[in-house]
Amino acid sequence: LVGLDGVRVEFNESFFAHAVEQLKPNADDNSVVIYPIWTSAAYYEPGFYTYYRGDCDISCITDISFENAIFEYTSSGLTAQILYHVGYDFLTDDEVDKNPELLKNYDTVILLHNEYVTKKEFNAIINHPNVIYLYPNALYAEISVNHETKTMTLIRGHDYPPENPVENGFDYEIEQKFHDYEYDAECLEWEFIEITNGVHLNCYPDVSVQKLLNILVYMKELT
Repeated sequence: LVGLDGVRVEFNESFFAHAVEQLKPNADDNSVVIYPIWTSAAYYEPGFYTYYRGDCDISCITDISFENAIFEYTSSGLTAQILYHVGYDFLTDDEVDKNPELLKNYDTVILLHNEYVTKKEFNAIINHPNVIYLYPNALYAEISVNHETKTMTLIRGHDYPPENPVENGFDYEIEQKFHDYEYDAECLEWEFIEITNGVHLNCYPDVSVQKLLNILVYMKELT
C-alpha cells in the first residue's frame, strides 16, 4: 500500500450529499479533532527522519519549523480532510499546547496521527475522560515548542537521546500496547478497543479510509 501524499479531497457531487449525511457529526455531538501539525513538520526533509537515518546531525531535530503543515499519509491527511469536510470541529497541536483548557469544552477528543506532542498537550489528552485514538503511534515522542518562532525540537522518544534511548518518550502504556498496529494499513479486521479513557482503533486507516468510510460512520456513534 502506498500513502496518498499531498492529495486534496473532493467529494463526487452525486456522492457528496449521501456521504455527508452518513459521516457528519450527530446533532448533539460535542467533539473535536486535533490535527497533528507537529507530526506533519517532523516528516519534512531534511528533518527528524533525516536525523534518524543518520544522514544529518542534531540540527535536523532542533528548531524545525512547523509553520506550513501539509496533508500527508504520515500526518493522517486524508482522514483529516474528510472529517473537516463533513463538519467536525478542529484544533491544532499548537492551539492545545497554548491553552490545554480548551479540551475541557469538548465531550470527546479525536486524535489522528499525533505522534509528536509536548508534555503539556500529552497531559491534556491523557487526562481527558473520552478520547478516540483513530491512529496507532499517537503520543509517541516528546518535543519542545517555541510558539513565537513556530519551531520545535525533539526531546525524548523514537530511540532518542542516544545516551539514553527510549521508544516512547512519555513511557505511555497505551501507545506501547497499540504501537505495532501502525503497520496494518489495510484495516481488514478493524475494531475500536476500549481503553482507560476512551477507545483505540487497531489499524492505521489513512490509505483505506476512503474505501472503509464505515470506520468513520461507526466512530461518530462513539462520540
